[in-house]
Amino acid sequence: MIKDKESPIRSCHFVYIVALVFGTIIQFSDESEFVVDMSKASLIHVPKDLPPKTKVLDLSQNNISELHLSDISFLSGLRVLRLSHNRIQGLDISIFKFNHDLEYLDLSHNQLQKISCHPITTTLKHLDLSFNDFDALPICKEFGNLTQLNFLGLSATKLQQLDLLPIAHLHLSCILLDLEDYMKENKKESLQILNTRKLHLVFHPNSFFSVQVNISVNSLGCLQLTNIKLNDYNCQVLLKFLSGLTGGPTLLNFTLNHMETTWKCLVKVFQFLWPKPVEYLNIYNLTIVESIDEEVFTYYKTTLKALKIEHITNKVFIFSQTALYTVFSEMNILMLTISDTRFIHMLCPQEPSTFKFLDFTQNRFTDRVFPN
Repeated sequence: MIKDKESPIRSCHFVYIVALVFGTIIQFSDESEFVVDMSKASLIHVPKDLPPKTKVLDLSQNNISELHLSDISFLSGLRVLRLSHNRIQGLDISIFKFNHDLEYLDLSHNQLQKISCHPITTTLKHLDLSFNDFDALPICKEFGNLTQLNFLGLSATKLQQLDLLPIAHLHLSCILLDLEDYMKENKKESLQILNTRKLHLVFHPNSFFSVQVNISVNSLGCLQLTNIKLNDYNCQVLLKFLSGLTGGPTLLNFTLNHMETTWKCLVKVFQFLWPKPVEYLNIYNLTIVESIDEEVFTYYKTTLKALKIEHITNKVFIFSQTALYTVFSEMNILMLTISDTRFIHMLCPQEPSTFKFLDFTQNRFTDRVFPN
């Protein structure tokens, strides 16, 4: 699950809080700003008695199924609207035509299947439509006018190469693409993403990785994949998928979240990335399954500076410790972090090492494993 980002709210000297039956209203006296929090209030529709001066409105985690123009048209100064985790199935963009100051709109984790396109306020900086039920990427040509847009979250079960053409000229900070319900086609699909500094792809948490899409991105600096489930048979599918994403000279940071894999496949991923331009490789919540055997690893000259692995669950109980630890101890990089792993041992490099920083916190071995 992707957490909602906290919207920035200016500090002030005086806060007046009124507790209501459902939710809370906070008035910031310096600028007469109102924050209305009615999340988790079992609402089935947008309340009709909202303060007209509301700037931040949180209606997330309710049971709202419809949005109407009259629900928010009188909130002319609304800047932040959170509607994630509701039951909204359809969206008419025109309902926001009177919200000229709207900057943050979160409609993630609903049941959206279609949107009706209309011009939308150009002040929008954050638009999240991810984790919905769209077949195709929900892109309106009017989105091309959102010149201040920094974050865009999307969902789709099918992809076409030019789906994002209407926003090709925008320079985004981050695109989140939810592919949890992506449907594998007989032919390989393509998607061209022209300008984003960070791309975050989320896959189905319980399915083996099978996405065969050629995704190309210009000037990608950070790539993040979430929910990667691998075995020895589909490992090559991931490596082929990564080929088009990791070749650019600007990709410096690569992160894998919630990764389940065999040891053999994990070593293949390391070997694949070793000659790439990636400088920082992060793996969070790694699960190793099946078996751990000795694998051949060639330590080519690499631009990789740091490998960080946090929280490892090892489901292989009988294995050669040398086969596991040697791969890490011989790495020709500057920084190595392996923390929260329950490892009971670690090996020293067999030859003079390039390591300058080592972090083995929250493990089960002490510095006594290293000779003086």
